[in-house]
Formats: sequence, structure tokens, C-alpha cells
Amino acid sequence: MKIDKTIKYILTSEFLFTLLPIIILLIVRSYESNFSAIFYNTEWSIIALILFGQSIVKFSSGITNSKEKFRWQLVALVISIIIIFGLIPSAIILVLNLSSKTLSNGTYIAQIILFIISSLTFFIVGALGQKMLDE
Repeated sequence: MKIDKTIKYILTSEFLFTLLPIIILLIVRSYESNFSAIFYNTEWSIIALILFGQSIVKFSSGITNSKEKFRWQLVALVISIIIIFGLIPSAIILVLNLSSKTLSNGTYIAQIILFIISSLTFFIVGALGQKMLDE
């Protein structure tokens, strides 16, 4: 699937605004000379939740707007996969990180991995949805 430049611009601008808390965090941590603390923040999970949610919204909006007929089972499968393997694990990791009194490298690594997966999901599924919205 070839993605139109306009779709790339739209997704990139939305992605950058979603990353704004991390950018602010980078500035603050650089001022404090504490770069390693960047990875021990819950913002990664929060942003992952937002990106997974935006992916679902873009995809479902695109499906609704499209003149093409889609099998509802396929649409339900895509949305279910994003929720089960993206939204729910991100929410669980966020709750674990917020409620834990000690730092756990495993949960912080998991939140970074989920952030990367959410970014890929946003650019793949979001592009499909945006393309259908623009039709």
C-alpha cells in the first residue's frame, strides 16, 4: 500500500503532538543532567494508550466513511487485536508502574516496547483509516 504524502503529514503531526510530554521530559531531564530517568517515567505507557486509541478511532472512522463494503468480522478482529494486545497491556503496565513502590526494569522495558508497537500501529492502522477518510 502506497501512502500519500498528505496522510504521512497528518499522521506525523498528530504523532508529534502526542510525543509532546516526552519532549518536555527530555528538556527537563537534560536540564537536571538525569537522562536515565527518562525511561523510568509512566508517560511512555500513557502515550502508548493514546496512540492505540487513536489507531482505533482512525480505523473505525475510516471504515464508517468508506464507500467500500468490509466484512464486519475483519473490522472486529483488527479492533480486538489492538485492544487485547495493545490497550489492555499498556493500561496494566501503567497501573503497575504507578502503584509500585520500587523500580522494576521489566515493567519499564515493557512500556517502552508497547510504546514502539503503538507507534507502528498508529502509522500502519492509522494510515489505513486516514486513507479511507480521505476517499
